[in-house]
Amino acid sequence: MASSGTGRWRRRAPLVSTVTALAAVVVVAVSGAAKPGSEVDFLQSGHWVFNAVLQSVFHLDGASGAIDARAAMPGAEPGSQVVQGETGGYVVGGNRIIEFGKSDLEVKKSVGTGTDERPVAIEVAGGPYLVYRQSGRIVRLGDALTTVPAGGALGEPVATTAGSVWVHQPASGSICELARDADRLACPAGTPAGHTGGLTVVADRPVFVDTTTDTAHPIGADGLGQGTALGVDAPPDARFAATDVAGRIAVLDPPRHRMHLVDPGPAKSPPVSVDLPAGDYADLASAGQAVVLLDRAKNSVLTYDPQGHLKHDVPMPPGQPRLAKGEDSRIYVDSHDGGHVLVVAGDGEVKPVPVAAPQTPTSPPPPQQPVTPPAQPRQPPAKPQPEPPKPPPAQQQQQAPPPNPASPPGAPPGVKATAGNAAITVNWGAAAPNGGAVRDYHVSWSSSAGNGSKTVGGAARSTTLGGLANGTTYTITVTAENVAGRGPGAETSGSPIAPERSITLSRGAPVTTIDDCSIPECAYMRIVATGFTPGQSYTFEPHATATSYQGGSSTRTAGADGGITFEAFHFDQIDETVWVTADGVESNRITWAKG
Repeated sequence: MASSGTGRWRRRAPLVSTVTALAAVVVVAVSGAAKPGSEVDFLQSGHWVFNAVLQSVFHLDGASGAIDARAAMPGAEPGSQVVQGETGGYVVGGNRIIEFGKSDLEVKKSVGTGTDERPVAIEVAGGPYLVYRQSGRIVRLGDALTTVPAGGALGEPVATTAGSVWVHQPASGSICELARDADRLACPAGTPAGHTGGLTVVADRPVFVDTTTDTAHPIGADGLGQGTALGVDAPPDARFAATDVAGRIAVLDPPRHRMHLVDPGPAKSPPVSVDLPAGDYADLASAGQAVVLLDRAKNSVLTYDPQGHLKHDVPMPPGQPRLAKGEDSRIYVDSHDGGHVLVVAGDGEVKPVPVAAPQTPTSPPPPQQPVTPPAQPRQPPAKPQPEPPKPPPAQQQQQAPPPNPASPPGAPPGVKATAGNAAITVNWGAAAPNGGAVRDYHVSWSSSAGNGSKTVGGAARSTTLGGLANGTTYTITVTAENVAGRGPGAETSGSPIAPERSITLSRGAPVTTIDDCSIPECAYMRIVATGFTPGQSYTFEPHATATSYQGGSSTRTAGADGGITFEAFHFDQIDETVWVTADGVESNRITWAKG
């Protein structure tokens, strides 16, 4: 059980009775269950799209461009978008969400959203997520639908590959993170009052682009980092690709029909500015090595390389097409009725795909009837011959062979182990069913430190093995099972790694109820520790250059990922330096500033 960690003072501060009103500010609190970035879900390949004409969802394989699955979805609204998680897909309409299974292609349930707002959908590890910008809430889809309030209207959201969703609240200036598996927002940064801008991700780290000062700022635990000049004039209504284009930030200036590609790195390259053809440019995205623009005036998709050279200009059917980025990093452009999709690869190459039912093998043609030979010259009548005996009825008509019985499934392909802290995440592909649906996958592991096994469902494509010994090599075997039994196993190996331990200190939530701490300077310290041993307890102690400070201590237990996040140790002495230690690890030092 954690101690209070509130701290006490030797001097008596004057009691302040003023209550500070904090309008439109999200209370900072974080769930301690977030997973580390090394534990990544099995990559969701391809893209699902709803065809309103055929009232069905179709799965498109992004690599080949083939339609390989279809599920009937009667009653889904035209214009619905489809997002996928590990085992299920979700048809998101204007006021309801229909969930279906990816393995059996059957509808599981339908839930109302309580709003007509069309959300921004994000496919990322730990998700998918729906961000309702106007109503200010984030919905995580999965076995249990989780709604996280964001405290106000939101700008365009972004996400990292580890599964963190970042949002900006223009009214309050707060920049907040919904970590993977967390149920509340943490807001480590804020923008200056009156400044405009938006979020993007560069090198898988969140960045705020300030259009008031035309600077790009990395976001860290201590707030906004030092800004880098864009070198271009970004208007207040500029839009940004959610991820970088070969290290550059793509900045869209819609009124001027211009696009800028800006290098925010230390070895800064000159910005590239592109004059776009006349059109209505409302959406842009990054495919990795190319930027994708959607011109709604002409219903066309344009791709540019990192140097701003036009690669392709491909038309779309009339309507309102929609850009979506899959977890496989490809960009998919759906026509409004879902009958046509453009697949944009990482290099900007475009592949049009008509959405229709998967092709099925056609039946062989019926055997040809024997041809009657031409009449022969008349011959003398032959001596009658006795008729041969008729075969028994069973021989007169060939019976169709019975169907082949199911056999054990094949070995799961693509088995891969990803090391974590005292854990290994195992990923695999679908095993060949061989006449019987795969109902279970069995994962076993062995090493000098011990062995074990676990069973997961047939729709699973990954699992995490916990409680392992760091530095020990484990041999891992994955086998599939159907009604006929278990098939051959596929092996891989991995060694859990203990990450370097660290403690990051920043200013936490303000304190208004402690009478020996001056307001508004009084606030808690926010501690984020990583790399510690899961399940083990550690005592944290605060320190300060102020000789009068006695901060006490707080004992906390590391989560399954080795992380510890909490707020404690109130402090209010301006210009004094504070830091925290635990088990021989010292945090960064910060100078306390006015609240």
